Amino acid sequence: MSSPLTHREAQILDLIGRGLSSGQIAAKLDIAELTVRKHRSSIMRKLGLNSTARLIAHAGAAVGPGPAIAAADPLVWDALRPREAEVVRHVVAGLTSKEIARLLDISPLTVRKHRERAREKLGIHTLGEMIFRGKVNTPTLAADL
Repeated sequence: MSSPLTHREAQILDLIGRGLSSGQIAAKLDIAELTVRKHRSSIMRKLGLNSTARLIAHAGAAVGPGPAIAAADPLVWDALRPREAEVVRHVVAGLTSKEIARLLDISPLTVRKHRERAREKLGIHTLGEMIFRGKVNTPTLAADL
């Protein structure tokens, strides 16, 4: 069975899986960042993925993170407040801000603020980095036990 993705889409999916941002992918493939974003949208549609977090998790599961992310320190969960850690844990699981908001009974804006604060505290620059580093040592919440 052939892949539903074009050769270029497969290349981009591989690079997403290695933790590269759209800008980094554009530079590596010598194409515009807008072109990368359009391919990313097409990949998501073809694979039935409805969020960038799910795309990154899917791509990472297929190829594993690139050397820079694999060598990075795992997240320091103790640096986060409990709600920030809870939000990050759900991001790592691939949930969107809206899904997390519904789950935690808070607004999507509050979820985004928790994500921003967590990124600042942890020195994380991309969603992919948060997901890959978080998968290394994601704690289990009491609700999951």
